[in-house]
Amino acid sequence: MPDLNVVTFERCSILDCFRIASHTRTIALVGAGGKTTLMYRLASELRARGRKVVTTTTTKIFPPRPDESPLLVITRDKPDLSALRKDLAQFGHITVTGLRTASGKLSSVSEENIREFLTVADCVIAEADGAAGRPIKAPEAWEPVAPSFTDLLIPVVGLDALGRPATHDVVFRLACFTELTGLAEGDTITAAAVGRLLAHPQGGLKNAPVRAQVIPFLNKLDLLADRSLIQEISRVAARESASRIGRIVAGSLKGRSETFILMNDGELDE
Repeated sequence: MPDLNVVTFERCSILDCFRIASHTRTIALVGAGGKTTLMYRLASELRARGRKVVTTTTTKIFPPRPDESPLLVITRDKPDLSALRKDLAQFGHITVTGLRTASGKLSSVSEENIREFLTVADCVIAEADGAAGRPIKAPEAWEPVAPSFTDLLIPVVGLDALGRPATHDVVFRLACFTELTGLAEGDTITAAAVGRLLAHPQGGLKNAPVRAQVIPFLNKLDLLADRSLIQEISRVAARESASRIGRIVAGSLKGRSETFILMNDGELDE
């Protein structure tokens, strides 16, 4: 496996970073450390390019703020596709979920619902994992809930987990995390451990459809002092994923508008 090169794009569209094209119709976000923010950022940029977008969840999410999504539609079971078509024509981007739960979160929609959304929308973006606000996680047996027809799977990790101890305060599903990474509880979370997590078939690659592109996103780059750690994460992920991961995007969804794209030498086509 060749070393990864680092290519820096100032003010690069996040859609270009993730190679989101017209044929990218279903996007699933898994992991921890910025899934919801990324979901609405992608939707905003897709909407700006004239695409009609539904954001949703196969787990649970908090209701979106008006600056995140212009309209929230709650459906009990069978969505009203005629109404959704009109809403998308008016707003360009809407969020569709199940009922509000006692915790205040919005409940999931089914895979069949997502198929139905695709009949009226150009793209559906689903938050397909939960992390209880932690910056890093490993999936339990029933996680993540990515649609079987996902075109792009984006495992997310918060870079603020690096250098911190592997404890319940930092890691969601700690027992699963230590099993997949080889760390013990309390050990320092290293770049190599993050790379192993992303590349593991029961970690970042879990439930990834064979047809799906897998492009991890390392969030909170603005909090990382040593950017060589990005290179180490990428080397380990590329090596241990048997080439399933060929590109990693690292950046910050808050703060400076810069994004680093890391890829295999063979993919340097920009």
